[in-house]
Amino acid sequence: MTNPTCNICANLISESFYNSGQSGSLTSLNRIVEVSTIVRYCSSCRHIQTDPTFDTSAYYDTDYDILIESEEDDQIYKVIEGKPLFRTDHQVEVLLEKLTLKKGSRLLDYGCAKSSTFRNLLKKRPDLDLNLFDVSERYVPFWSSFLTKDKWATYTPPSAWDSSFDVITSFFAFEHIEKPSKALRDLSRLLNKGGTFYCVVPNILTNIADLVVVDHLNHFTKDSLLKMFSDAGFTQIDIDSEIHASALVITATTNSDLDYTTRLEEEDIQSELVNMSKFWSSALERTRQFESSLDAGSEIAIYGAGFYAAFITAALSEPGRIKYYIDQNPHLEGRKMNEKPIIHPKNFSSDVQSLFVGLNPDHARDIIKPLETLQGLKTFFL
Repeated sequence: MTNPTCNICANLISESFYNSGQSGSLTSLNRIVEVSTIVRYCSSCRHIQTDPTFDTSAYYDTDYDILIESEEDDQIYKVIEGKPLFRTDHQVEVLLEKLTLKKGSRLLDYGCAKSSTFRNLLKKRPDLDLNLFDVSERYVPFWSSFLTKDKWATYTPPSAWDSSFDVITSFFAFEHIEKPSKALRDLSRLLNKGGTFYCVVPNILTNIADLVVVDHLNHFTKDSLLKMFSDAGFTQIDIDSEIHASALVITATTNSDLDYTTRLEEEDIQSELVNMSKFWSSALERTRQFESSLDAGSEIAIYGAGFYAAFITAALSEPGRIKYYIDQNPHLEGRKMNEKPIIHPKNFSSDVQSLFVGLNPDHARDIIKPLETLQGLKTFFL
């Protein structure tokens, strides 16, 4: 197979630095697909990308159904003093902190899915003119509950939208796009003069799971984002890696002097990638080693109901031993994951003695530590 070109700078990319070496990979919806995950690094613009292994247009049109069980469904961003802060609420807070939105500003949420972010934004700022776009019609019932039909479009943005928006937002969409540079250039025509593009993408350097999510085709670094936005004609490019945990928040305008920040040291990124590759290459073996240390036939619990928990489930030799999943998200309580119930930590009783923690390793121990009902168990951390 000929080496592919970079999704950002179009240079040829060398051989992969990570290959799952197995047919089963996990998607961002925690589903197993029978393909390998192959990740490459561009030494020119320092972009990281995953080989596309399926028809992405069909996938996002008919199969990608994130958080569609109800309007209230959301993911936990963090737990503060025992109370969950949901990702949508945090995204709205950050958006309003980063941007000064004048009364009547016209906004477009690109790749919006059910657009819970704009739903919540409208509650805080009913003066804004909000509009939606996605490459699927499956979310229209959610949109119609808070916006009129003239405020959304699907598949292709209408020409009437050209040069009409003050702000375009994109929350965790560009990592899924096979040709992100082209998408950004196409979107820039929808902004009026001096308009702002506001984008949030995963930060692979602080969220190791992003490396092995097979439908995340792009794993952006600050350098590759700067390249992509500047090539698309954007200026005053700001990339914030602190305000949103495990994510990069980008703001860029269409009519200002370029402010190009210092490139990262290449060896720093490459060193991180080597460590990530080693982590995931050994994760399956480490999970099964812990499983083999348990009493034969004993039941187990998994903390978490997201990607890391799905990985552990897929790695187990005997997933039938799982009694339940544990998660603090009230929207998940009473539901099932892999036909096993999801319970809140407060409802845990000592009927299992072993716990697999399916959380970001950087934060897992801090999250588990204050949960008194889970102390004293034989515990495995990725």
